[in-house]
Amino acid sequence: MPRTPRVLPRRQFLKRALFGALVAGAAAGPACAQSGKMTKKQAGYIDRKKPAAQMCAQCLYYINPDDCVIVQGPVRPTGWCTYYGD
Repeated sequence: MPRTPRVLPRRQFLKRALFGALVAGAAAGPACAQSGKMTKKQAGYIDRKKPAAQMCAQCLYYINPDDCVIVQGPVRPTGWCTYYGD
């Protein structure tokens, strides 16, 4: 007879999700906690030399001329990261 999948009660699911988020935040390290921004490596930032379909200059997190709301350090207008937002 096939086993039915175990379903977590909502409260237990939320507790596990919150715990997972806390562990992930602790793993981000003190640099992220101080500035509230991720390192380029954590964000998967790519420093490109020429324009592309998705680039920092078109992202909603980009701050002209070379800053970002969520990524530390200077970013190029032609760069890209995994948190690109339209």
